[in-house]
Amino acid sequence: MIRRLFVVMAALLLPLILALVAAIAVLLPRQGGLAPFRVPMTGSIPASSPALIEHGRYLATVGNCAGCHTAPDGESLAGGRAFNTRYGVVYSSNITPDPEHGIGDWSSEEFRHAMRHGISRNGVLSPAFPYTSFRRLDDGDLDALLAWLRSRPPSTAARRPPVYAFPANLPGAMIAWRLIYLRRAPEMHWSDAHVARGAYLVEGIGHCAVCHGSRGTFASQSTGPQLWGARNAGWFAPALHGTALARFADGDLARYLKGGAPDAIASYGLMANVIAGNLQYLTDDDAGAIEAYLRLLPAPPAEPEPPMRVRANDESLALGRKVYAERCADCHGERGEGVAGKYPPLQGSSAIAAPDPVNLVKLVALGAIAPSTPTHPMPYTMPPFAHSLSARDIAGVVNFLRAQENRDAVPVSEEDVGVMGGVE
Repeated sequence: MIRRLFVVMAALLLPLILALVAAIAVLLPRQGGLAPFRVPMTGSIPASSPALIEHGRYLATVGNCAGCHTAPDGESLAGGRAFNTRYGVVYSSNITPDPEHGIGDWSSEEFRHAMRHGISRNGVLSPAFPYTSFRRLDDGDLDALLAWLRSRPPSTAARRPPVYAFPANLPGAMIAWRLIYLRRAPEMHWSDAHVARGAYLVEGIGHCAVCHGSRGTFASQSTGPQLWGARNAGWFAPALHGTALARFADGDLARYLKGGAPDAIASYGLMANVIAGNLQYLTDDDAGAIEAYLRLLPAPPAEPEPPMRVRANDESLALGRKVYAERCADCHGERGEGVAGKYPPLQGSSAIAAPDPVNLVKLVALGAIAPSTPTHPMPYTMPPFAHSLSARDIAGVVNFLRAQENRDAVPVSEEDVGVMGGVE
């Protein structure tokens, strides 16, 4: 009886095991074979120098290392910041030079490996860590980053393990994710060195796709430069390609990245934090290179016409027109033309023209404060209206503004305002 049961179980399991082995044989080479799983535990540490440390500081600033690896009220670079993802909560790691809790005894080879493959002595990292971008960095830049990190004060803050939800909490889930979704980085070839530098910054240390690129199943990312906009942490990171950036005159996008406000267009929301803490410190050449690269990126293909259109009703548009005339026109003009040097024009605004209305809802409800930078030391602010307008009023003015750009824009309801207008 036992023998017969064993034979039946073997007959059932053998095809599954063979199928699994075949799948691994096919998928493993696509993510780099076994090499990513061989973490180099020995190696060298490059000789440091003030110039190397300064170069590493610049890269860490542009890449916002401290922003992700510093918890609120925590020690700098000691990790512990929580990231709420679709598959659970992930905490950033301690990257100070403490030998026990940080990366103080990591060699250059191990650091490069973790940055490029997302696997370290601590195991397979979550895709929340943008190693799919950092794998583009060359050895010199990675060594400079490590030199700067090793120059920072050490912290004994212990690493907090992730709290994954099903199915990410299953044994081997991160390995399975790699096999299914991770692919080798496609080569980027640009004959223009200025554009190539921009591509290196955008797709590498800048990891712009983490916010501006959409995510697929279980947080999978595109392998190519598809910065077509995506919802992130309660905001919509707008598309970054030539068509979407056409409202910026030549050179103005570089000024914007460095904290300027060309045509009174200044950053807000999460992007204001990025510019205030990171991008304003770009060199002029690097900011210009980023602009040159982004302007060459193609727009996404046109989406098919929906079988049915849902438009804002006349009552909501009429209310929005009234609210705009009473609360918005004094600054932005009767036709949304704005005031040069003070208030931005609304025609072509990414917040209004975006397929996702969440930014516009938040701007009306919460207002906006641009960062104060050397190129824009006294920015104008937009006041919040959540205390003086109802959800119905906000929905009306949002629908009115979006209808000026696209009469077929999906309407916003009072319930949508309640969901979109908060702080996440």
